[in-house]
Parts: sequence; structure tokens; C-alpha cells
Amino acid sequence: MNRTTVAYLIGPELIWLLMLTVAASIVAFNQPIVSGGHFKLIWMNWYLPTVGVILAFIPLFWAQGNPWWWLARTIISGLIGVGLLVGYLSKSASYDDIRDVGVIMGSLLFVGIGWTILLGVGSIVLFFLMAHWPFLPVLKWILILLSLGLITLRISWELM
Repeated sequence: MNRTTVAYLIGPELIWLLMLTVAASIVAFNQPIVSGGHFKLIWMNWYLPTVGVILAFIPLFWAQGNPWWWLARTIISGLIGVGLLVGYLSKSASYDDIRDVGVIMGSLLFVGIGWTILLGVGSIVLFFLMAHWPFLPVLKWILILLSLGLITLRISWELM
């Protein structure tokens, strides 16, 4: 396999498949569902889609070819990936009875958060592509700041 083929295969779709695999392993450790595992799976809806969005933009650093095509691949796979990931985690966290009243609305919230982050970062990359400015340094710092924000959020929640 040549380098171009590998660059096309290691794209955002593979990142979302890996995120679904991570979610499946987290769900496997929390079966049968108990109260602590239920809340752990619900809180994973905050982290895994955001981490998936961050990782989905990383192939733009080594992508060869048309950056517009890569951005379109990243956005489309992100929209599908966030929906599948949140849906899978929310379904796995459900008890299938009256205790699941907020799970469906929560999953809509988490999909909205993931899509907002995805479209926010995508629109910044789109702006830089349209202006013909180098976007990789800006994308690098956006991803670093998002990662630091997730770490800060996790630490603050642990201290509460």
C-alpha cells in the first residue's frame, strides 16, 4: 500500500469507529446496569463525542489532496458519528422503564453539544480555507484548548 492510500484510509471515519469501540468496551464493563454505571454512561456522553470531534480533525494534519474533500469527510462522518455514539451510550444507559424519562432528552442535548463543537471547529477551518490562510496552527491550538477544557471540566466535577 502506498502512502496516499494509507492517508485516505486513516481518516475521520476510522476515528469514529474507534470511538464506538471504546464506547462498547465501557458499556461491557457496566453490564448489568447499576446506578453508578448508569450515571457513568450518561457522563460519558459529555466526553466521548467531544473527544471524537477533536480526534476527527487530526487527519487534516497529514491529509494529502484537496482540503475541502477532507473537511467534508470530517463534517459528514462527525455528524453521523456523534449521533451513533450518543445513541449507543444512551440506549446502553437505559433501564427500559419509568426511570429513563430524561435519557432521551439528554441524548438530544448531547448530540446537540457534539454537533455544535463539530460545526464550530469546522466553520473556523472553513473560514481559513476560504481566506487561503494556513489553518493547521489555528486548528492545533483549538484542539489543545478543547482538550484542556475537557480536562478542567473533569477535574472540577471530581472535586464537587
